[in-house]
Amino acid sequence: MKVVVVMTRAPEIAPSAVITVGDAGVQGPKTRLAPVLPDPAARQALQRAFLADTLATARAVPGAIVRVAIAPGGDPASLADLGVPAGQVITQRGDTLGDREQALFADLFRRGARQMVLIGSDIPLLTTDVLVQAFAALDASPSPVVIGPASDGGYYLLGLSGPLVPDLFTGVRWSTKYALMDTLRRCEFAERRTVLLDMLDDVDDPDDLARLREMLREDPSRAPATAAWLQAHR
Repeated sequence: MKVVVVMTRAPEIAPSAVITVGDAGVQGPKTRLAPVLPDPAARQALQRAFLADTLATARAVPGAIVRVAIAPGGDPASLADLGVPAGQVITQRGDTLGDREQALFADLFRRGARQMVLIGSDIPLLTTDVLVQAFAALDASPSPVVIGPASDGGYYLLGLSGPLVPDLFTGVRWSTKYALMDTLRRCEFAERRTVLLDMLDDVDDPDDLARLREMLREDPSRAPATAAWLQAHR
């Protein structure tokens, strides 16, 4: 069984209110976009557009099932309007981002997943081809660790084959420009071969959003939900 898990990082996922941590004094998701999107509701709506496009990409992977992992305190029913029933929602567990990622792999492998690709929800230009490449790489023997590097020094994708989960998470400086480098070192320490996919851009700050807006102005089909939201909020 192949599984794509879309990991969101904010509990503010309900339409009225996929996982993110706010800066002190700033409320809502994607707080680094506050200089250009000061309204938390607007940032939340943009986050949901990102998630809608990411889900469409994941659902197009042949033979894969899709699950969404939300932060503790999030409401599984809040994703119903995106076509995600509560039974396809997983609540993350663990204190750090690394703890939560490791637990997701362990839990899904325990439930029968043979291969799992974990992706973030703030890469609206992620393509199905990239996900297909990730699963193809996991078919190798011995199976590698598949990583999609992000331009900010983190990663947008991590792929593993089960049933065992190597410790790739201890000592990683999460949410910094060193996260990818630290993870690659953990792979080396665990004696695991790595396969790197194409580098993509997270959408974290105003410059990222400006680049995304320009790319989608040229070709809105690359992320239709995000393009529609940006067109309506120029």
